[in-house]
Amino acid sequence: MPVKLGSKQTQYNNTTSLLIAVQTWRLIGFAFLWGVSMGILHPAFGIPAGVGDILLGVTAIPFAYFLKKGFTWSKYAVLVWTVLGIADLFMAVSLGTITSMSTMSKFPWVLIPTVGVPLALILHGITLYRLRHTEFASGEKVGNKI
Repeated sequence: MPVKLGSKQTQYNNTTSLLIAVQTWRLIGFAFLWGVSMGILHPAFGIPAGVGDILLGVTAIPFAYFLKKGFTWSKYAVLVWTVLGIADLFMAVSLGTITSMSTMSKFPWVLIPTVGVPLALILHGITLYRLRHTEFASGEKVGNKI
């Protein structure tokens, strides 16, 4: 059954796109690279964590746009993007625990593992849940394919 413009499904898809766009806050990964350049963070932690966050933050708006416009491949691309985002968070927490525990327990760095990571995980989890119920004009539903 085709989805009509202005329907509840369109609003649902737009809200999911907004949740994806909110991930642009992960551009804060530049702070990790700055921390490495200043000698505050260990390079084995700061570089992968910073680059991963920056890549996710930069690509959040395009992926949100693709999903909002209803490209048939966009739901699968957003699924991969979300899983990569979760993997980046786990990698960053693991490397941070191993290499930069003393630095990450001081203000303002402590806000990243205590506020930033849980917030990003919650946003990714909600996005995954909402992708299961995302439909496009062709009537194709993600939940039936995943």
